[in-house]
Formats: sequence, C-alpha cells, structure tokens
Amino acid sequence: MNRSAHSSKMPQRHRAVLIRHLNKALLGRVMLCGAVLVALMELLALLEKTTPILNRHLGVRGLAIFSALHLPALSIDILPLAFLIGALFFLTQLALSSEMSALRAAGLSTIGLYRLLLPTVLFVGFAGMIGQYWVVPASEGALKQWWNATTPINEHDDSDQPLWFRMGGTLIRIEHISNSGQTLSDITRYDRDAHGQLTSTQHADSLNYAGDHWEETGNLTLQLNPDHSAAHRIPGGALALPVSPRTIIRLTQAQPFLTPGEILDALHNGAPASLPRPTYRMALFSPLILPIDMATMLLLALPVIYIPPRTGLRTPLPVYVLAAGLALVILQGLINALGNAGTLPAALAVLSGPLPGILFGITWVLRMEEK
Repeated sequence: MNRSAHSSKMPQRHRAVLIRHLNKALLGRVMLCGAVLVALMELLALLEKTTPILNRHLGVRGLAIFSALHLPALSIDILPLAFLIGALFFLTQLALSSEMSALRAAGLSTIGLYRLLLPTVLFVGFAGMIGQYWVVPASEGALKQWWNATTPINEHDDSDQPLWFRMGGTLIRIEHISNSGQTLSDITRYDRDAHGQLTSTQHADSLNYAGDHWEETGNLTLQLNPDHSAAHRIPGGALALPVSPRTIIRLTQAQPFLTPGEILDALHNGAPASLPRPTYRMALFSPLILPIDMATMLLLALPVIYIPPRTGLRTPLPVYVLAAGLALVILQGLINALGNAGTLPAALAVLSGPLPGILFGITWVLRMEEK
C-alpha cells in the first residue's frame, strides 16, 4: 500500500493531534528566531540613534520610546527570513531526531507534511499583512511625530530636506517643519491648470496651526498672465493649505507607511502625496503576498527533511537552504526596486518576487525525492 493510502486512513483524531503538535513547534521556533533577529536589528538602529537621542536629553525613556515605535516595522521586514530560519531549525530537528522517519513510516509524504504545516504559514502571513497595513502606519507615524516634536528649536537634522507634495494639480513646498507639524516655515504653493501650466504662486514666511486652521505671516501672491508672459502681485488671499499637521508629518516619511484607504486616496482621490505613484502601488500590493512568501520559505526549507539521522549536522544542506533563502530575499528586493521605480508594473513586480523561489523549491524537493 502506498503512502497516500496510509495517510488517507490516518484517524481524524490522530491527524488533529499531529497538526496541533507540528504547528505549535514550528510557530514557536519562528517566533524565537524572529525575536532574535528583531533584537539584533533594533540594536543596530539604536547604535545609530543613541547619540541624537541623548543629545536631545531624552535619556533612557527616549531610547525606549524609539525602540517601541520602531519595533513593528522591523518585525515585518524580517518576517520572511525569520520564517525561513525557524522552519529550517524545526525541520532539521525533525529529521535528526528520527521523527521524520517515524512520520514517513506512518505514511506521511513530503506533500502531506507541507499541508499539515499550512496553518502556521497562513497565520504568520496574514498576521504580517495586518501588521503592514494597519499597525506599521500607526507606529511609524507616531515615531515620526515624536521625533519632530523633540527636535530642539533652531536645530535641523542633517537628513532633513524640503518637503514637496502634490494635491491634484497643486504642488506645495515646505522648507522646515517643527512642533509635530504645527509650525511650518518658508511655504510656497504652486497652482497649475488642467494642462500642467503654472497659473499662480503663493508664499508665506510661516504657518502656525491654530486648532482647525493655519495662521500665516509674510503672505505674497503672484498671478501669471494667461499667456505666462508676466506675473503680477495681487492683494489679499491667505495661503490655502488644506492639510493637517498629522498629514504633513506623514508626508515626510521616506516610505509610504499608509493604510490601504490612505494609499487609494493618494492614487485616485487627489489626497496629498509626496512619493511617486508606483511606490504607492507597491505599498498597496506587497503585503498581499506575505502568505505566499511564508509558503515559499517553507518550501525552500523542506529539503532538510531528507537528512539521514546518522549524518547529523555534518551535512551542508541547511547552509544551502539558508543561502537559497537569502538569495531570494535579495532578488525580491531588486524586483521591488524596479516596481518602485515604475520600470515594472507593481502587480507584476509583486507577483514575480516569490516565483523563482517557488520554482526552485519544487525542483529541489523533486530531486531529493528521486534520490
């Protein structure tokens, strides 16, 4: 009788116990590896930020706030790699302790084992998707706002650049932002017609947010002739800035840490946007394939179940698996860069990322089965 027949006759109660045991063990190792990787990445981030935080006299409390708010984004970034290493540890232990041999003797095939582990794949993948869509935008927005609010007066970060953003056909430039986005300096608004031609500009030396509106100083408005031959200063008219301080802080982020609704508003409803449209499309589609990424990493780790128990850790197979996973992560980064630049359509770039890993993993498992 073949393995599939044995597997199909496995009592449902035994199958449920096996699923619970395997997935609990896999999830525990993934969480442990994720915690170690996050701790290492957080330590590197703190090494970069410790001096500025202490120079602002924020002390240990400031270090703790920075670490807590930066943690969600780091956790999502390392999730595929953490899943690969956790699956690698789990499956290697399964093979070396002869548990895999016992499962095979009971009729469990490689595909059957993969199916049994899918609950952890889906749980981690969808948890990462929810975190990327809703937890990370909130934490990164709070981090950016806290960092701006704690910047001393008349102090500028070396990395600070003027903020440019668009609202429909209008462009706005802000030289400096402080006080959690409630104080702006050197603001210029450029209005354009339907053909993209400049029609007028407005400038204000400063804007201060007063609860529900902006109060300005140093207003200057220039109106261009219809033929754009000359500009005339016109009286009156406050500089219209229909955005809140929170939105301005969000626009200063180098990456689009936004919820799906905010991304769609930026793409289709003329909401303020400071990054290229392909970047927003990638931010919208990328979290959707996190479950596929987890499934791909598990597939790449599967070959280690063929390690003979007597071989022990003398085999280089786990190293090959880890190298394959790292290569896939690097390749996905390159493909995502093409998607962010608009060279590849966002949907194609997102779907192309895990495809090489899937094909390579299937080929590798089939080759191991033949042996």
